Amino acid sequence: MRRYPAVAGQFYPEGDELIEMLENFFSDLGEEGDRRRITAGVAPHAGYVFSGYTASRTYKAIYEDGFPEVFVIFGPNHTGMGSPIAVYPEGEWETPLGSVKVDSQMARTIVELSGIADLDDLAHKYEHSIEVQLPFIQYLAELAGKDFMIVPITLGIQDEDVANTLGRAVYEAAQSLGRDVVVIASTDFMHYGYFYGYVPFTGRAEDIPNMVREWDMRVIRRILDFDVEGMFDEIREMNHTMCGPGGVGVGIVYSKLSGAVEAELLHYTTSYEVSKSTDAIVGYASIVMKK
Repeated sequence: MRRYPAVAGQFYPEGDELIEMLENFFSDLGEEGDRRRITAGVAPHAGYVFSGYTASRTYKAIYEDGFPEVFVIFGPNHTGMGSPIAVYPEGEWETPLGSVKVDSQMARTIVELSGIADLDDLAHKYEHSIEVQLPFIQYLAELAGKDFMIVPITLGIQDEDVANTLGRAVYEAAQSLGRDVVVIASTDFMHYGYFYGYVPFTGRAEDIPNMVREWDMRVIRRILDFDVEGMFDEIREMNHTMCGPGGVGVGIVYSKLSGAVEAELLHYTTSYEVSKSTDAIVGYASIVMKK
């Protein structure tokens, strides 16, 4: 089974342009580490021109901490296709930088242990939230001379129960199979503006990005406290439009079970910094959790 790129040339460039963009993102890259303290990371999935640098901070930290064997990558299901909790079963994912092997044994074990997920490729066919993470990992793996595998999982259902169940399933699967795992939660944060159905803002347009940042920081503070329930409480209270809280919740649960004791916000920005448009503003954050 082979999954071909759905958004190459749209969300991110191809060929030499992609390599050049990644080189710029990682121009401050340090040496590859061997500490392996990082258990999970949060990275955005918008077009690279808007959020690529922010996403690169997550992967820079992982590279400098030490490359894992398997990335279990959670992304929201934007298309509505396939299973509401869809684990890609087997095979390879193609990007312009080559192919990445799916850890089929890990995928099956997560499904069996969770009792709520399905082995399903349809949900992944056109979904961009996981695909856009791969070139960052591939680029750094090439530098490190390391092989890695992935377990892609899309979530159409995102709440505390799903996060707790899947977080424990990933942890138990990693333990039973002896896998060295980092969980990646692919998510953008607040989506605000006319494009997303919000009423006109009556204040100064230049104040809107700061307002979006304040809303996002309320959620991010809960993430940094490893507080899954608190994160979902904030989201519901504010009607916050973060698109991938379920994956973040999984990362928190998995990290706590793995002995993580701290989380760090590495970078935050909004699309306004590039677009200068208040019709649609999206927040982006890079976060890592570590032992």
